[in-house]
Amino acid sequence: MTYTSRPMFAVPLTSKALKLAKSFQEQYESPAKARQVYLNTLAVYAVDTYCQCLGIKTDLEASDSLNPAMQPLMDVADLEIAGIGKLECRPVLPADENCYIPADTWENRIGYVAVEIDESSREATLFGFYPTINPLEMMEQLSCESFQPLEAFLDHLHRLETALDFFQGHNPVAVKVRERLNEQSLPEIIAEMERIYRTYNKYERRYAGGEFLASYVPAKPGFAFRGSAPIVDREESDDSQQTELQDLAEELLEKLDEIWGGDDSDESVNPGTPTNESTDATGQIPQPVMVPPSPTTTGLISLNEWLQKSESNSQYNWQSLESFLSNQEGNLIFRFASAPRSRTADTESPTLSASKVREISLAGYPVVLIVNCQKNAEKTDILIRLYPLSAAQTYLPAGTKLIVIDSELGDVFLEAQARSADNWIQLEFSGEAGEPFSIKVALEDAEITEHFAI
Repeated sequence: MTYTSRPMFAVPLTSKALKLAKSFQEQYESPAKARQVYLNTLAVYAVDTYCQCLGIKTDLEASDSLNPAMQPLMDVADLEIAGIGKLECRPVLPADENCYIPADTWENRIGYVAVEIDESSREATLFGFYPTINPLEMMEQLSCESFQPLEAFLDHLHRLETALDFFQGHNPVAVKVRERLNEQSLPEIIAEMERIYRTYNKYERRYAGGEFLASYVPAKPGFAFRGSAPIVDREESDDSQQTELQDLAEELLEKLDEIWGGDDSDESVNPGTPTNESTDATGQIPQPVMVPPSPTTTGLISLNEWLQKSESNSQYNWQSLESFLSNQEGNLIFRFASAPRSRTADTESPTLSASKVREISLAGYPVVLIVNCQKNAEKTDILIRLYPLSAAQTYLPAGTKLIVIDSELGDVFLEAQARSADNWIQLEFSGEAGEPFSIKVALEDAEITEHFAI
């Protein structure tokens, strides 16, 4: 798989998660269906873990993907975000260039999170978010490069949460919408209005919003039904009612525009399609990008590439220390992390230096691994630190291990273990160009291992 450089979030696949996925898998005779359910379960587990680390409330019991009665009927990996709606968690394998989006998931979703399942290392990596678009324009195969960074999911979620607060308040527009659509789910209304706001320009929103609201008002003569939702028959519908709903949609979208920060653009924006940021000349939303599968280059993470400021595809889940710290203002845990240096390097003048960060969920605890490398004339000094990520978590979980492994021999080279009141732990060593080594972070039965070359 090929990624652009972006922050990722890795989740160890614990024995408990694997056991649950295996128990579902064993219920099916079809190998394809069993495999599907197995991967879907692990993807949902990974995204749920990510949400728990960030304090995002979820409701696993409301997820069809974990419901034995629903699993045989659909290919879904949904996670209910409490009070907001269903988030689809789509699994991909390390060799995949595209993410499969089943037609079962094209509606009733707030978005899609792509999760790479690496069974050999027992790790799942969340690498991107794709917002909802018109189901009629959705495709079953989306290029992994089409997914936005995970930060886009948090922004999207915040937008839906602020809209929910507005809809539940006493603003006259919100009250009017609730009265007209009193039998409809607020999260469903909000998700669709957000999609209209995002994918139509400000002149088209009135009509798209009015048509959407009309599809949910009580049926009258001149309305036809498709499934459970009424669809406006334009030839016979009440024109005055349509105009009224368009006016209401326009008022509502103007209020949402105020809440979401304003929009002075005449162009619509489709965040799901990074190669074309606006509608085309016909006003249609561009189709999601699909790229044919191609071989993927994998291997050790090269510290030399870090030093040369060059990025490779194997390093997609690392970010620069500067970028990480810019989002940690006020978090005193990282007050000494801005320039970690080994004791050896303190006595010498390094010719090149680089620091990278990886955020990890370890047995439910968010932690941060920082690797600093400093190249001198004859060797490279390496310093590794492990911190708790949450500002509310002052200390690392007792028993957390930081281990350096000699990759050529397979032996433990260095090891540190957190005690009950350690803010961070570290290891440092030196090596020569080309030497391989591995870093393992472990707690209980959860572990993450990264492989490097100096």
